[in-house]
Amino acid sequence: MKSLFSFSVSIALASLFLLGAAFGQEVGDRVVATANFATKYKKEDVGKVFEGGIHTISRVDGKWCMLDNIEGWLPAQYLMNLTDAKDYFSKRIVANEQDSIALAHRGMVFRELGDLVSAFTDLDRSLAINRNNPVVWMNRGVVLQAQGKFLLAARDFNEAIRINPKLANAHFNIGLAFYTLSDFEQAIAAYDKAIKLNADDPVWFVSRGSAKLNAGDLQGAEEDYRSALKLNAKLSDAYVGLCNLALLRNDFEQAILDAEKSVELQPRNAMALNARGWILFKQGKNKEAISDFNRALQYAPQFPLAYANRGVCYVKQNDFSKAVADHTRHIELDPESAVAYSNRAVAWLGLGDYQKTADDFKSAEELAPELDEALNGYAWFLATCPDQAFRNGKLAIEKSKKACGLTQYKDWYQLDTLAAAFAETGDFDSAVKWAKQALEIAPAAKKSICQQQLKRFESKEPFRSQIGKNAEEGILGL
Repeated sequence: MKSLFSFSVSIALASLFLLGAAFGQEVGDRVVATANFATKYKKEDVGKVFEGGIHTISRVDGKWCMLDNIEGWLPAQYLMNLTDAKDYFSKRIVANEQDSIALAHRGMVFRELGDLVSAFTDLDRSLAINRNNPVVWMNRGVVLQAQGKFLLAARDFNEAIRINPKLANAHFNIGLAFYTLSDFEQAIAAYDKAIKLNADDPVWFVSRGSAKLNAGDLQGAEEDYRSALKLNAKLSDAYVGLCNLALLRNDFEQAILDAEKSVELQPRNAMALNARGWILFKQGKNKEAISDFNRALQYAPQFPLAYANRGVCYVKQNDFSKAVADHTRHIELDPESAVAYSNRAVAWLGLGDYQKTADDFKSAEELAPELDEALNGYAWFLATCPDQAFRNGKLAIEKSKKACGLTQYKDWYQLDTLAAAFAETGDFDSAVKWAKQALEIAPAAKKSICQQQLKRFESKEPFRSQIGKNAEEGILGL
């Protein structure tokens, strides 16, 4: 899970500011607290909310709201929508240009609204007034992190820790920085420090669980997701994590149950909708899958993975123009994503634009020379393209062997590509050899495809296709 979390907590107590507070809040709305106050349950104080904190509403009961990861209820009058909050803090700043707290809070509102330049400016101004507020250092680091300036972000996080070594949130945000850089071991180490200082935040367990999942520690990941649910049984993101675990274990029955639970708990959770959409796609329910991806993008328009997955669905439906548009948007949001280029290459191939197919596969390889799925897709294109000008059997064998080596020759899908590459060079003995090995290890549902390929190569017939190969084997469509 590569989402960024921040906590803008005022150091000084604030009086209640209710001007411009929003009513009529709905589940899923992002809101800003207007004061420090205690939440209530059966007239007892059970939790705390701090001025400037940005939260998601999880439940509504009349004029009372409950926030994600916050125990107890509070009146909706103590919450503002993002635009109202920006205006409210702006008025405070106009009245007092030295109000470092209002600047810090408005900075984080700007960050939530996607205006990272204004967010950084406000937080920088706040630090110019008061350089001893560790939370502002931490939040400026969050903004730098969102701008992709990870080393500068780490500097700010470390400054926050220097001022307050027990600031668990700063350790947590360092973990997020390492996670974004795919350094999962260091991310786990940072999350460990954060959780040691504060083991009460379920989101932190979810984040550490996701780092463990990416590091291959499936048991540790499950333990963290379960720990998160012990702290908050209604935490949608924990069920998204469990869903991902079930997918890795090929337990689609459990995966869909976890995905459904996550969407039920938070209908506007883009991660949950994306997870459920992917499972629906794997089940062959493309229309329903696209509906979930559409909703995910409605609530999170900057969510690259949802564009990637919807694009894959469009390829499956032979709607290649829409697929190109989605993968292009993925590239715009994440220019360093080799997978995005590899996926778009497959869509270009479906449209018959072979030059753009070749260009995107080359871009994918330049960005990630060891990405086996992109190498496999490129090899398939070089071996099977209908246009002879773009076929290159020798290069196809080279790319295919590299892909197979990265997966220790245990992926039937890649062995099938290697067979096609040898067939393109006219070496049908080798093509038959690898086609047989692909058939031997292919899952039952794919054996008929492998048998067709084997029969073709035994007849000394190369294969031609306008359908590409990428990470999702169901797209093959032979």
